[in-house]
Amino acid sequence: MLKSLHIENFAIVDEANVSFDRGLNVITGETGVGKSLIVDALSIALGERAFKDFIRDGYPSAIVEAVFEVKSSELKKLVSLGIDAATIAVKREIRLQGHSKVWINGQNRTVQELKALGDHLVDLHGQHEHQYLLNEDHHIDFLDQFAESSGFKQAVADKYQSLTGLIRELQEREKTASSRNEQLQLYSFQLQELNDINPQPDELDDLEKERRVLENALTISEQASALYTEVDGSDGSALDRINTVIRQLESLSTYTGTAATFLPEALAARVSLQGIADFASEYEKEVQADPQRLSEVESRIRILGRLCQKYNRSYPELLVYWEEIRIRLDKQDNPDWSKAELIQSIKQHKLVYSKACATLSKHRKKEAAILSNTIVEKLSHLGIPKARFQIEVSQQEQENGLVEWENQTFKADISGMDKIIFWMQANPGEPLRPLARIASGGEISRIMLSIKSAMSGKDGIGTVIFDEIDTGISGRIARVVGAELKDLGRHHQLISITHLPQIASLADSHFRVEKHIINQRTVTRVKRLDENERINEIATLIGDGAPGETTLLAAKELLLQGD
Repeated sequence: MLKSLHIENFAIVDEANVSFDRGLNVITGETGVGKSLIVDALSIALGERAFKDFIRDGYPSAIVEAVFEVKSSELKKLVSLGIDAATIAVKREIRLQGHSKVWINGQNRTVQELKALGDHLVDLHGQHEHQYLLNEDHHIDFLDQFAESSGFKQAVADKYQSLTGLIRELQEREKTASSRNEQLQLYSFQLQELNDINPQPDELDDLEKERRVLENALTISEQASALYTEVDGSDGSALDRINTVIRQLESLSTYTGTAATFLPEALAARVSLQGIADFASEYEKEVQADPQRLSEVESRIRILGRLCQKYNRSYPELLVYWEEIRIRLDKQDNPDWSKAELIQSIKQHKLVYSKACATLSKHRKKEAAILSNTIVEKLSHLGIPKARFQIEVSQQEQENGLVEWENQTFKADISGMDKIIFWMQANPGEPLRPLARIASGGEISRIMLSIKSAMSGKDGIGTVIFDEIDTGISGRIARVVGAELKDLGRHHQLISITHLPQIASLADSHFRVEKHIINQRTVTRVKRLDENERINEIATLIGDGAPGETTLLAAKELLLQGD
């Protein structure tokens, strides 16, 4: 239950501290004083979206703090959220600059964690919740909550995950197998192409060198001839001169040992020069202009170059790739899985999943009949005596649906195969129609209250808030609605914002939201009313103005009836 709420610099609320009690807590106040701000502040404390517009003008931030007391039996539901204390204090600060801050029991937490916790602590119903009820997609949630279907739903969800996991695996394997076959076909084509061209190690470098020689054959021949002439092919050539040097050194060596020391170097020089002469003579003969060979070399270079460009690899990398695909094709064994076995496994899992869906559907149909009758009884008590209410549990046939049952296939997902729709007839003689098409605001309020009353004690949520759920009702029915709220307060802590004296007079605790002008600024305060203040407040609600003797007497009478 919600023990206390602290609000600071939130809209027109400068500061408010409210301590709530068990049972029915009622909040009243004139229109526009900020009653709904209490609900807005609590919503933000429980993780709903926070807007900077909520910050009171002139202040850097707004703060909302709420303290809850949780029964030990409900604590186990909060273990997964990291909560193990019976008292839970949540705090949220909205800042003009930067992101809002969240604390749970003094520890920094995320808004997502706060929202997950809030969903376990408070059930809030307002005008937006009416739209939630009218949305048929949410009807399954109402039924499952009443039917306590969590065990059946978990079984369905587990089997759904297993089944869809196998289906995804089959699809991925088939896609992989298809891609693998395409890749192998590509490898085969590439291998054939490379085999046909048959590039050799170092071939491209060798061809480039040969091309340079063939392109410059005449120049090379001339240079080789000139070199030979300089070294050995003319009078006074280098070899002639080195021979002269050697003879002179030999002659001088008879007179000095120093000259003899140079002879080995001179002889070596003659050997080198002779080698150069031999090279130049042979190279001149070897290098001849050959246009046909040059054309062949250039053609081969172009072929190898295009191959490197096509495969986006350097020539050495191309040779490595050629060997890789040859090895891959040599080892193209069948993939290590059996499509037939996987399909058989999917069929078995589909059968198990279908049985789980059928069991859940049977449970829902049984509980739907009970909930329908309960709501009809509640609606009769709440002033719609001739109402008919029916919860339809249906399935949609779908070719290749996940559920196969009684020779039919149905559409299904993680929540099962059922489509839940609430139907109602408010007035005799009219046909049943979908709830969204026939219900007025007052009827929706009473249907919502009927559903919550039917679920009393089943949802495990300690605090239920009704923000003007009495919209569209008045008079005797208002008193009946108040009595239903009072009864609901025996199972939950109930906080109801109301403008009806018939409901306010039944409160276990009564709060009034007041607006004051302080230092030329409007502020909102929340005051717990004592007995006399309650009489005046209820009289004000009855007379819609300052209480008079008649309305005061009527207020006292309402309070006596409530006791």
